[in-house]
Amino acid sequence: MAKSPSDLIFEALCLRSRATTNVSKAMKRQDLQEATGLPEDVLTEALQALVGPNAYQSLFIRFVDHDPDQITIGPGWVSRCEDLGKDA
Repeated sequence: MAKSPSDLIFEALCLRSRATTNVSKAMKRQDLQEATGLPEDVLTEALQALVGPNAYQSLFIRFVDHDPDQITIGPGWVSRCEDLGKDA
């Protein structure tokens, strides 16, 4: 079964969030697109759904400093990401 765009975004952001190197926890939109393999229009639509109406900043993703090119995992997914790390 193919993963949904949301699942692909979650996995990419979670991996970035859990990285042990000095890499930023945020991903540029282009980096996220490359990591997920999603076409730009599909990625944009998924990001809009995940950030919620009016760019509500506490859903699944958030834009760093309200910059739509700097994306990081939001509070709605933080605990899920931490739970995923326990299984690894």
